[in-house]
Amino acid sequence: MNDKLNSRVLVSEFYSHGQKKPIRKYAVYGGLWPPALMNYGSAKYIMPGWYKLPEEDHDIKLEDIAFYPYKPKKDNIPNIKSDAIYKVRSSKGDKVYEVKLNNSGSLECECPGYGFRRSCRHITEVQSSLKS
Repeated sequence: MNDKLNSRVLVSEFYSHGQKKPIRKYAVYGGLWPPALMNYGSAKYIMPGWYKLPEEDHDIKLEDIAFYPYKPKKDNIPNIKSDAIYKVRSSKGDKVYEVKLNNSGSLECECPGYGFRRSCRHITEVQSSLKS
């Protein structure tokens, strides 16, 4: 699964002058699901992520947990017709690969490099030629 979609619980703690215990703030970064609190036995967890809260923080409320959901980057693709097919020569010059728009609205290529990495030089070449 994409690591950017996995949520992380981050804790910031700070002391004010004269305090004996720190003030803790919790935040869930990334992921698609908003935070939730779960009791399991005598332990309390912030979900998703199974972050175990310390005993002194068991009185935390859901409103105290900040949530920063994952926001995917928008593709930097100019307006392309959905039926357009771009032919790009391979680096050796012996093959021609087709670059076209897929159902999700991003470019895909039929070369082996795209099959492994989900990106290739043929796509960047089409993108740069469309921007000019």
